[in-house]
Amino acid sequence: MVGIAERAADELAAIGIECEIVDLRSTSPLDEDTILESAERTGRVLVLDEATPRCSLARDIASFVLESCFGALKAPVKTLTAPHTPVPFSDALEDRYLPDAARVVAAVRELLSFTR
Repeated sequence: MVGIAERAADELAAIGIECEIVDLRSTSPLDEDTILESAERTGRVLVLDEATPRCSLARDIASFVLESCFGALKAPVKTLTAPHTPVPFSDALEDRYLPDAARVVAAVRELLSFTR
């Protein structure tokens, strides 16, 4: 998902929106300090994950951010994941199943629409 996030960040930069990408190289241990520093600095968090939303790392990170720095957030934490369905067998359907740069751009724009 890092490549997708970087493509989306490039598209957003072209229209004047700066994004910070946190690449979690490891999920255990989870780099909690870096996640919280970014959340506090930007006030907005989009967690991108190719897994389904239920019982996922994306939801765990979103929950962690909410519990740890709710007061610093300017918008709700948003997750962008694959849908809560079985993974399709077809390559064409799988391409539609996974988050892509266009959906990341739309999610970031949605986060920016919140004011607090």
